Amino acid sequence: MPSKEEEFILKTLADGKGEMGFKELNEKCSSHFEGCRIILKKLKEQGLVMFDGVVPAFGAKIKLVKQEDRELAIKRSQEENAPSSMSRGPPTDATLAILKMLKDKGGSAKYKEIIDALSEHFEGLRLVLKKMKAQNRIDYEGDLPNPPTVIKLKEG
Repeated sequence: MPSKEEEFILKTLADGKGEMGFKELNEKCSSHFEGCRIILKKLKEQGLVMFDGVVPAFGAKIKLVKQEDRELAIKRSQEENAPSSMSRGPPTDATLAILKMLKDKGGSAKYKEIIDALSEHFEGLRLVLKKMKAQNRIDYEGDLPNPPTVIKLKEG
């Protein structure tokens, strides 16, 4: 059963003829709740919406998935999120920037410091940090970091 937030997004997309830019959708959601990007990721995993990438970029088009296309959409989402993507392959530019910042700050920094310094250059930093934690590159309390969280560089 979809959450209130998921229902709001699905209805907003339907009212927008089944397609809307992420920026516009995010603005419509912002007065009702936070975390539109993460909710969209969840909806994509359920095969209800489509967009390029694992999470939508600011310029992304979000599309409702027709009932008959949902199985294929779920399969694509699972391939994008396959465990191999969590391996410690070559770091992305965002990962490198975070690692450099942590090294420059003696091995730790507050989440807010990282966001303030890097959000103009990289999107989805919160999810990048989550992935880095899963890759055992960094550590912090909880599943997703928030403003008071301290991010610590892991050795090795």
